[in-house]
Amino acid sequence: MTNYWELTKTFPNAENQEVIGEYLLNLKLENCTERTILAYRWNLERFFRDKEEAYYALSSEKILASLQKYGAHVKETTYLKALEVLSAFYKFCVKESLMERNPIKKRWFPRVPKPVPKYLGKNDIAKLRQGVEKFSIRNQVLVEFMLTSGCRVGEVHLLNYEDVDLENRTAQVNGKGHKIRYVHFTEKCAILMNRYLDQGRPSTSSPALFVNFQGERLGIGMMYKIIRGIGEKAGISTRLHPHRLRHTFATELLAKGAELSFIKEELGHSDLGTTQVYARLPKSEIVALYRKYMG
Repeated sequence: MTNYWELTKTFPNAENQEVIGEYLLNLKLENCTERTILAYRWNLERFFRDKEEAYYALSSEKILASLQKYGAHVKETTYLKALEVLSAFYKFCVKESLMERNPIKKRWFPRVPKPVPKYLGKNDIAKLRQGVEKFSIRNQVLVEFMLTSGCRVGEVHLLNYEDVDLENRTAQVNGKGHKIRYVHFTEKCAILMNRYLDQGRPSTSSPALFVNFQGERLGIGMMYKIIRGIGEKAGISTRLHPHRLRHTFATELLAKGAELSFIKEELGHSDLGTTQVYARLPKSEIVALYRKYMG
């Protein structure tokens, strides 16, 4: 089976084949996620699949024309992603002294307004917590843990039961770039998790905290399916997915007056700029949230 960081297409130009292969391997060595590398690979394969010129011989004008031709048939965000990937590739070439300058121009980047994070309101949180009680103890723990720890679904997927400290209500998670951090969860979550580990978790040799009925580590896709199904049964007003629980966690902290630097650490963001997306919520909305959550 081909490694996900290896090219699956053969380009007309062998030099493009070689340097793009090196770039993707570099992403793997820098501990980029599989999802990120696959997205970069797909975009680079799409762009260079019909290019007979070497990457360094392509003029800015020709690159832009090719991008605009592609952009005419896709969403602006999709076009922006293709542009970002190509720019990152050429930055790598400059860094490795394969080229003198990046042919991608800053003025090419469209100004796409960043969306405000979508989160659950107080009523939907109440519906969710009430509705999930009709599901298995494992699913109750899954929802409560994600809602009160702010973990990414990939981090929850990799969590082992030995990573959890019920007494101190902390868990050691393996975040992006394999960065280890500690997250916290509520007393209610600890009670549910203790019950799950004592009675609800199937007997298995797997170290995973969340397992399926066969005792195997619960997959990310299945977690999405479980969360979505619980949201539908609970009558949530919007489609529910794991990242919405993460947004809800961060928004609750912000509504309660938490500093962005603290929220950054809890979410495992490497850059405060990523966390500042929550600061774009209107102040009037924050006041209303505070009153909802704090009374």
